[in-house]
Amino acid sequence: MPIEAKVFTENEELPALVLVHGLGSAGSIWKSLLPQLKKHFTVYALDLPGHGEADLASDEQLDPKSLARSIVSTMRTEHNVSQMHVAGNSLGGWIALEMGAVAPKNVSSVTALAPAGLWHQVPTSKFPPSLFARILAKISQYFMRIAYRIPVLKALGYKKITHLWRELSFESCRDSVIAMANSKGYMPTWRGLLGKKFDSQIDDSVDVSIVFGDYDLTLPENIAQKREVAPEHAEWIVVENCAHVIMWNYPDLTVDLIKRTARIA
Repeated sequence: MPIEAKVFTENEELPALVLVHGLGSAGSIWKSLLPQLKKHFTVYALDLPGHGEADLASDEQLDPKSLARSIVSTMRTEHNVSQMHVAGNSLGGWIALEMGAVAPKNVSSVTALAPAGLWHQVPTSKFPPSLFARILAKISQYFMRIAYRIPVLKALGYKKITHLWRELSFESCRDSVIAMANSKGYMPTWRGLLGKKFDSQIDDSVDVSIVFGDYDLTLPENIAQKREVAPEHAEWIVVENCAHVIMWNYPDLTVDLIKRTARIA
């Protein structure tokens, strides 16, 4: 399965941290965290199949559990990493949880940031909720700087993702627009998760944190935050005044949460 990784570290002896992005995103979404994370980890920022710089193969299984297995395999065979911490956002958070379930001997900790998959009812719609954002990204990629400077256009793209849309940097907006507009794996990956939910068991040897913002409009509490399906030993954390992409709103806190889950001072 074509999975690409960019590696960031100050010391290759530091423990491995795998970062998994969400649907229509790319490894670039973690950019604001890298200066801090690479002081404590050897960071592998992944591009999932058909996202970022990763190709899309026509015969691959793109459901979260299959992606989890492929990431663990890729880390072993291509990067010689058999022990890792994992953090993921949205769909990436779901995949991170599945990695903890399928490979407890390889995954030491999971930080699931606003993970998908904890549905009250599994998604069955042919089209993802973020389809409008994808259409908008395809259009606005040609005049991003202008769109960023016009509040009504910026709000159109980001108000449903975060109530703190006014604070988003141009770099964050640019990276997310490019990733969404050019994601060949967007619809195939969505089809791969249709009718599915996270219901796997994670061994209690794997430390798990599940983190949601209290103002998540993408995966709201009454639709997609079913605590009963979370691992019993997981720490469930709610961040105040925070939306779906937690690392956009609170990068320092996100780094601290990943370090705390990984038991790194």
